[in-house]
Amino acid sequence: MGVAQSFVVGDASLPQHILIATQGSPFKDALVAGIVDYLRPRGVYVKIIDVTALPTIQPRDWTGIVVVNTWEFHKPQADAKAFIDHVEDRNKLIVIMTSGSGQAKIPGVDVISAASVVSDVPARLAQITPRLDAGLADRATARPTPSTF
Repeated sequence: MGVAQSFVVGDASLPQHILIATQGSPFKDALVAGIVDYLRPRGVYVKIIDVTALPTIQPRDWTGIVVVNTWEFHKPQADAKAFIDHVEDRNKLIVIMTSGSGQAKIPGVDVISAASVVSDVPARLAQITPRLDAGLADRATARPTPSTF
C-alpha cells in the first residue's frame, strides 16, 4: 500500500473538524477526493493523513473521523486497528475497509466493506455521505477540544 499525501482543506477556525486517515491507492485516493469534494462546500475543516500517523492523533480533537484502510495479511492495518480500538465515541467514526473480497470487517465495528474498484467509488460515496451528514448534524454546535501533546 502506498503512503497517502497529507493535506488540509478549510480553515482550522471552522467549528467542525473532520479527520480522514487513509492509505495510498487509486481507489482510496478517488474515495478521499470524493469525500473532500462533498465536504468542501459544507464549511468544514478537513485534514487528510496517512494511517501510519494515527498514533499521534487524539480522537477527541475531531468532530468526525474517517478511516480508510486495507485488510492486510488477514487483518486490518495495525495503526488503523489500534486507533479504532482507542476511539471511545464510535458515533464519530466511519471505517471503510478494503479487501480483495470486499467482505472484510472488524468485529464489533460498523464497517463499510469494499473491494478496491475505482468504478465503485460513487456507490461507496453514497454509503459514506449520509453518515457524514448525520455526524455533522449531531455535532452542529459541538467543537472539538484540542488536546495538548
